[in-house]
Amino acid sequence: MASVLHIDQVTSLSREQCAIILDMAKNLQVMADISQADMFIDCLLPEGNAAIVVAEAHPKTTQSLYKNSVLGQIAFEENEPGVLFSLKTGKPVIGSRGLTQEHIMMQQDIVPIVDPAGVTVAVLIKEQDISQTIQNEKRVKMLTQINNSREKQDAIQSMIIQEIHHRVKNNLQVISSLLRLQMRRSSSEEVIEVFRDSVSRISSMAMVHDYLAQNGIEEVDVAFVMGQIATLLVSSSSVPDQHIDVSVHGEQLFLPSNRATSVVLVVNELIQNSIKHAFPLRDEGKIEISVNCRKHMVTITVSDNGCGMGADVSSHAASSLGLQLVHMLVEEELQGVLSFFHSNKGTKASITFPITGRVME
Repeated sequence: MASVLHIDQVTSLSREQCAIILDMAKNLQVMADISQADMFIDCLLPEGNAAIVVAEAHPKTTQSLYKNSVLGQIAFEENEPGVLFSLKTGKPVIGSRGLTQEHIMMQQDIVPIVDPAGVTVAVLIKEQDISQTIQNEKRVKMLTQINNSREKQDAIQSMIIQEIHHRVKNNLQVISSLLRLQMRRSSSEEVIEVFRDSVSRISSMAMVHDYLAQNGIEEVDVAFVMGQIATLLVSSSSVPDQHIDVSVHGEQLFLPSNRATSVVLVVNELIQNSIKHAFPLRDEGKIEISVNCRKHMVTITVSDNGCGMGADVSSHAASSLGLQLVHMLVEEELQGVLSFFHSNKGTKASITFPITGRVME
């Protein structure tokens, strides 16, 4: 949800003008999710020499540019010339580039918000990470300086593959946003859970393609992506005031994108299963993911210290789409074996499957 200040207390706008901004702020989170960008609304301060951030929303479909909230922060003209220009002139500023507080290259698009009389009451700001775009521009410039046709061909092919993965990731994240929109319209907890699980699976696949797009290689560091997925699942799925610690340890494992996608989907389901069933009456819990590589065999284990699913996994699996998906992926896609182990100290699930080629770095 978007965060909003009490606009009437920090600006000299009328009640009707504040209502226009608040109405826009209601859709700010949706705009952030679909555009995969940080969204803000800024208003001019009564003195007219600076702006204040009155609303913000950070995307759930990609990583935010900001680690901390900027709600209520003051933007002076020397630091945010585009914002002040748009507020004072009512003209949009599109495609401006700059650095965030975390020194990330971003593009800033600014559009005025006007009242029925045409008076600019605020500006809508979109800030998006363009680090990859800057990197590609440098690579294109470098290509023009390469005389060796073979090197140029390899570089062009690498850029094309990166762009494909980037577009696949973007398309998957748009689908996630659309599912979230649909989820908000449902009042059924069962339907909401189905949507939430689907969003989680799509987000896991998107993370694989994001890794490939960012690194420009055709093999995925599975342990790294699993850590990202675990962090996302815990932050979005755990109940209020419940702390679940997740750790990933073991050897590095690099897999081609198709097999990596199967592995992260399996781990996604196993982590979700632990979050849902292992800690129903506890304020804290622990989930461990380990990677063990032995010659051409890999074992990935997901274990928790909760109460687990109980000993009767087969009946649970028969009614659980998630565990049915796990069995199918492990057996058909990975040609591996899935095992569950139960004790009064928690549940452990492991997948073992063969690999060929480069395993560890």
